[in-house]
Amino acid sequence: MKNNLWMKLLWVIVYGITAYFTFTGNMQVAMYWMAGAMLAESLLGFLRTCIKR
Repeated sequence: MKNNLWMKLLWVIVYGITAYFTFTGNMQVAMYWMAGAMLAESLLGFLRTCIKR
């Protein structure tokens, strides 16, 4: 995922939402959001790697 600007922008937005939940005191929601974001990021990166081969 090193050259796709749209994917980078997507993850900046997703982690920005995580920061919002963290700073507004919704720690439980932030933890679930972060876990989901990390899982989605790793799965999409894995799938892109498999498809490009």
